Amino acid sequence: MMSDRRLKVLCLHGHPGNSEAMQIFAQYFYDLGIRAIAPDLRGYGNCKATVNFTMLDHIQDLWDLLESDRQSDRQDLLNDYLETEYLILGWSLGGILAIELALRAAELQNSAQNNLDPKIAPKIAGLILIATAANPRSSLPKVAWWEYANLVIAVALHWIVPKQQWHIEWFGKRSLIKYLIQQHTQGAYDQISHTGAKAYLQTSRFAQRALMQALRRGYDRTGDLAKIQIPCLAIAAEQDRHITAASTIETAKLLPNCEFISYPNTAHLLPWEIGDRILADIDSWCNRQL
Repeated sequence: MMSDRRLKVLCLHGHPGNSEAMQIFAQYFYDLGIRAIAPDLRGYGNCKATVNFTMLDHIQDLWDLLESDRQSDRQDLLNDYLETEYLILGWSLGGILAIELALRAAELQNSAQNNLDPKIAPKIAGLILIATAANPRSSLPKVAWWEYANLVIAVALHWIVPKQQWHIEWFGKRSLIKYLIQQHTQGAYDQISHTGAKAYLQTSRFAQRALMQALRRGYDRTGDLAKIQIPCLAIAAEQDRHITAASTIETAKLLPNCEFISYPNTAHLLPWEIGDRILADIDSWCNRQL
């Protein structure tokens, strides 16, 4: 893969989320000898926030990260003619941020009014968009208080008796978890009770506020997707209630160079349900497109 190009992968988590949630992808690329960057977004994980911010700050933070990383590579490899290129993999909110970064790169490269050398901007080689959309829509019903309570009980019991199934049947399948996954396996509950719980607890009120403000304003970039000419892979879960498969399909159709995959019997946390299958399909797409 990419034998004649220098590739790095930027892995962007969702909400609530953190860099640890993206290690399934970062480790995959690392094992291929490709460096993967999986940052905590502002207000998530170990990236603390002390004041209010907006979603635009996420985009600028990530753009600054790419520019800094690229400049560091240029200084370290002055005799190497290859430019660093970035494959951006985003899950949920991370996919929306990936779209925004690709649009910014396209505008810098294509605007006749821009006086900068296009090579100064980080080069984005492709996008992998997981359970996300340029106009995200939800079909999540109102969640009852007891479904939240059952989620807490299911997670706590999985910590205590992780090898048993009864707590999944009695509490997990009767909780908010039923909207997040469809395959109630031990592996999925391992991820939810460890990585997911940690991500939730590390998500700041500032990050929550920024997302709520963005949702109230609405988000729709479908009219700009034609500007993204790079190869894209859009992945949807057929039973996703948080960002519906229909909205992901719409995004895939509007991207000029996009392949689309939809997985049955999965929901929004599909990388924790069928991670090996997703990685195999990503590998196949990368080998064809990059």
